[in-house]
Amino acid sequence: MNEILLEFAGRMADAGATQLPESFRQLATNAQFHLKTRLAGSDTGKRLGEVSDYRLNIKKGRITLVFPDASEVSADAQIAGTYSDDGTWMWGWGHPDVEAAMQQAAWAVQQFGERQEIEELLSRGGPVDEARLNDFVAICAYISDADGVFLGAHGAGGKVCVCYYLNDQLKGLLGT
Repeated sequence: MNEILLEFAGRMADAGATQLPESFRQLATNAQFHLKTRLAGSDTGKRLGEVSDYRLNIKKGRITLVFPDASEVSADAQIAGTYSDDGTWMWGWGHPDVEAAMQQAAWAVQQFGERQEIEELLSRGGPVDEARLNDFVAICAYISDADGVFLGAHGAGGKVCVCYYLNDQLKGLLGT
């Protein structure tokens, strides 16, 4: 198991969980609750709907969110995946254009799916509706303990789905 997945299991045990989620629905419900709570408790999370632009530095693993008042928030980042305008999802771990260093949180989801035998997390991608897209990014944020997720316009149509980490917890998980 990678460091993110070990940290997730430890976090769940510290919270009193005696077992990890064993179904996609259970995991998605827990993840949506986690993400909603995390966003509601964060100034950045509360302002995500206001983001007017963003910059994603794939080499450095950083995202900068730009707000209309010209303020900016920068954070460590991981690419959960991409969502094309035709409704196709591709996990970051299976995307040929996502560098390995930016795939770690997505890989943790895939490994969790293998460990818990959650079939919905094992496919590289395919057609999904918006509800499933939201479940996927919430699950990635939940497992990797992200502070939030941002979906930004990408390419000639579609979105890049990014988990962001405001405090350096991701660096510790990845051993950097």
